[in-house]
Amino acid sequence: MSDVAAAVRAAAAARNPLPYPAVRLVDGAGDHLPRLVVERFGDAFWVRGAPDRAADLPAVLAGLDDPAQVFWRFGHAERGGPAGDDGARVVAEGPLQFHVHLGENRNPGLFLDGREARAWVRAHSADRAVLNLFAYTCGFGVAAAAGGARLTTNVDTAPGVLARGQANYALNGLPHDDRTFWKRDAQKALRQLRKAGARYDGVVVDPPPVRQGAGGDPLAYLGRVCRLAGELLAEGGWMLVLCAARGVSQDAVDAAVGLGDPTWVGQPAPDFRAVGEGPRLVAAAYRAPG
Repeated sequence: MSDVAAAVRAAAAARNPLPYPAVRLVDGAGDHLPRLVVERFGDAFWVRGAPDRAADLPAVLAGLDDPAQVFWRFGHAERGGPAGDDGARVVAEGPLQFHVHLGENRNPGLFLDGREARAWVRAHSADRAVLNLFAYTCGFGVAAAAGGARLTTNVDTAPGVLARGQANYALNGLPHDDRTFWKRDAQKALRQLRKAGARYDGVVVDPPPVRQGAGGDPLAYLGRVCRLAGELLAEGGWMLVLCAARGVSQDAVDAAVGLGDPTWVGQPAPDFRAVGEGPRLVAAAYRAPG
């Protein structure tokens, strides 16, 4: 067995006890396989990596015992999967279900390191109005609605991902209409909502790790968004903030948010292996005064 196959087998075996239908099996350098990620969604596997990792695909498959349902993407050009299979799957996360699309995009539609934060939102949204910024496929909006939120608003600049979010609401039998999904830049949306006098009992701030045109400083951008979002928080409302920028600490996120010490801090996902100053998800909840 090659070194790559052996490393994949060891990494997957270490995750076998985890009770997740969707799980990261190989986490790059954390599993001694830089620039290579393997995730399992039910019975299907998704492999992605840098272009130079494409040659390792046979070894990766050997380390996974040659499963039948494998989709892969290396760089922008190299991709594939089973013939006639578009990669569309439904995967469970606790009581919720989500659509994923393996191999179609750079991301399948569900970030697995956010599962604990989605569970926190579901547990803290009853009878609340919740604003979900940078909504992507609306995982946090679904969690809030499933937790009994009286209103959820998902904001993202891409109508395609909002359409996928609408499909996730429908999949879980959650009420929604066109007002639930708002195609806007986050800062412009926050200013417009402030002008309208809107108030929310919960706000999720989950910006992408890299922001072009933000001066190269993700914390500066995060701080601007959080200050605007804080102006919309009702007394005692919560703000859940997630940051996956490389080398960013919990203390730095706390300072950027500006709401004091967090009331909840997410623990690292057990299937993710951060190495040194590599990227890892920082997730924390804060309370507005009152």
